[in-house]
Amino acid sequence: MLKLPLKYYDEAGRILPPVWLYGLLAFFCLDWIAFVFSLASRTQTETLLRIFYPHSESLWMALASSFPLVIAMVLISQRERLWKHHYILWCRWLIPAMVIGVICSFGVQVYHAVKLHWNFELVTAIKIAVSLIGFYVVCRSRHLRWMIEDWQTPTQHDKGEANPAG
Repeated sequence: MLKLPLKYYDEAGRILPPVWLYGLLAFFCLDWIAFVFSLASRTQTETLLRIFYPHSESLWMALASSFPLVIAMVLISQRERLWKHHYILWCRWLIPAMVIGVICSFGVQVYHAVKLHWNFELVTAIKIAVSLIGFYVVCRSRHLRWMIEDWQTPTQHDKGEANPAG
């Protein structure tokens, strides 16, 4: 019996990541997106970075805190390639990497709030709220746990690729 409705499975019978996970990872990787786009404009890199991050330490702290989430996003996006090479142990590190990244991002936002003497700033408030919600959802999601469990077991399709003669 299937644990989830059929629309949450791919053609090989593996559980797909939930759609909200992509949105959550993209939200936490906004710092990386801003950094990459600012590097794309070689003449105005410094100006663009100053607009988004007035203090250079905020940029580096944000990039460092979201690095585990970037790694999780890359692993999820490259899962087919990793499975073809029979790498499956990385799956068990997805949820811990996401939890560490969310906690670190929350810590960076609290640091910014302390630095502002707890004066209200909308962007910081949104990031703190999303961090708390993201932490709860990543820790409590059955879909994620079932997905990781499913990804760690080889399917018939994978076994057939591993041994073409059999």
